[in-house]
Amino acid sequence: MTDGTQEFHLPLHEAFEELLQLYRMLELENELLRGQLRRHPVGELQIRETERKMMELRGDTPAATPGRLTALLAARTE
Repeated sequence: MTDGTQEFHLPLHEAFEELLQLYRMLELENELLRGQLRRHPVGELQIRETERKMMELRGDTPAATPGRLTALLAARTE
């Protein structure tokens, strides 16, 4: 049953590539913001505090990396 709107579904590989591209853009934005923070006296402290908070949110698991994401996709398609 649909509500009259057209649904758009990408193939899994294309959706993954789009997510990977978004991840890369977020990484770049993150590095630019870190560079700006490091120019200020308390910037490095703010970066470390944010990293600690992110580790708590992730449950102390390592962040996803493009290589890790690609490996997961390769394992899924085999």
